[in-house]
Amino acid sequence: MKQFLAAFALFVLSACGFQPVYAPANSALAAGGPITVEPIRGRSGYMLRRALQQELAIGLPGVTEPATLNVVLSEGLTRLAFKPDGAAARSSISARGEYVLARSSGAISGQVRAETDFSVPSQPYGDIAAQTSASDRTMRELAKRMVQDLRLQLMAD
Repeated sequence: MKQFLAAFALFVLSACGFQPVYAPANSALAAGGPITVEPIRGRSGYMLRRALQQELAIGLPGVTEPATLNVVLSEGLTRLAFKPDGAAARSSISARGEYVLARSSGAISGQVRAETDFSVPSQPYGDIAAQTSASDRTMRELAKRMVQDLRLQLMAD
């Protein structure tokens, strides 16, 4: 009897159009869309790639054929202010991304920059957590600027 009820429940759910949330679908987001973002080295590169995939999920204007986005990332930490004991009080994470969007109809390239300032906490491991958080915010901002730049270039064509 339990098997019959389970089969009946599956039949009813499938008849109403139910689809599990994590099931593969034929959407552009599930298939990766027409734009593939190549892996970028390092932890910050991983965060940038993830942010780019989210930003590019809806696509770019005029890009219907498969395209590949290659990014070269450079990131730096600058200490801006110091406490009387010599410890850092304020720091900045700056990043530059040089990109090339390659597609069959040609390539588009450019570079964008982003920077995030942050206060350094007095706890020993607080600096590491603050740097990581600032780096993540910088990668999200860099991804937004990169996609905006791509959109502007594509609309100008």
